[in-house]
Amino acid sequence: MIGNMLAVPQAELDALYHDPAAVPDYLYRTRADEAANIDKAWHALHFMLTGKLYDGDGPLAQAVLGGVPIGDEDVGYGPARGLSAADVKEVASALELLSKSDLRAKFNAKALSEAQIYPEIWDEGDESLDYVLDNFFELQRFYRDAAAKDMAAILFIN
Repeated sequence: MIGNMLAVPQAELDALYHDPAAVPDYLYRTRADEAANIDKAWHALHFMLTGKLYDGDGPLAQAVLGGVPIGDEDVGYGPARGLSAADVKEVASALELLSKSDLRAKFNAKALSEAQIYPEIWDEGDESLDYVLDNFFELQRFYRDAAAKDMAAILFIN
């Protein structure tokens, strides 16, 4: 299961909400090679940012598993979810406040293992921390770039 984020113009996201059946084709044909991804670190990142398995409050809870479902078309593991351009800016601002040391402090291999956070590699020590940190910087970069371009986002797991 790979966590993906696609920056899109707000008008295109709005059009998909009006025609959710078009989402799979849009993601896998029209914009197939444009999505950024945080690989299998998506669940760990969400857990570290929120302390929750799948939900949470505030902009950090929106970064990985947030957004509003775009219909009920399954695009891999459930429907794609959209974040408005305004929400993307809020998430970008919240992520920019976090440093490498902040993320290191939030990394707790025992808690990740006990919560059965995917992909359950937390006994690999520093390698698993480095993996999560690398993907956090990709998440941060995605939101920074999308916000700078006033883009909305589509989040999906496949």
